[in-house]
Amino acid sequence: MQDFSRPVMIIVETPRLVLRELTPNDVGALAEILGDPVVMEFSTNGPCTEDDTRKFIDWCLESYREHGFGQWGIADSSSGAIIGFCGLSQVDLNGVQEVEVAYRLARAAWNQGLASEAAAAALAYGFSQCHFDSVIAIIANRHIVSARVAEKVGMKIDTYTKYRDWDVGIYRKHLEVDLRIS
Repeated sequence: MQDFSRPVMIIVETPRLVLRELTPNDVGALAEILGDPVVMEFSTNGPCTEDDTRKFIDWCLESYREHGFGQWGIADSSSGAIIGFCGLSQVDLNGVQEVEVAYRLARAAWNQGLASEAAAAALAYGFSQCHFDSVIAIIANRHIVSARVAEKVGMKIDTYTKYRDWDVGIYRKHLEVDLRIS
């Protein structure tokens, strides 16, 4: 059954992608992506069921209401199809509240620069609209591809630590302020 309660809020558009709020209508498409063990290999939660995906979307909706940001659906700009998620979340990292950028894409969307495009858009939104001073990415040490995405969008390794029993690198990007006098 479709949910017609309100229009889908578009957050950011890039040349190839639309980052938009997730809705209950996205459960099927997103569950297919998040249920793929290869996509979820480096997720601390592992592959998701349809019910897990429904709960994830509910969590995202709550984050939009509470914080004004969250994990957003990544839609292909030409077809409108959901190909993953990317966005910003509050996270407790060793007792410190941080804002994290995260991304997951369907395998068919890999190796096209789409994760970098989405992450760059989410970071730009976080700095310009939410006024964050810095944003982190929590990346499993073995997840070389995700680390490359973080580096491509200007993040640098900050530290190594444990997160949910995983050995991870914490990548960080600070708000860039132009201090030049014209």
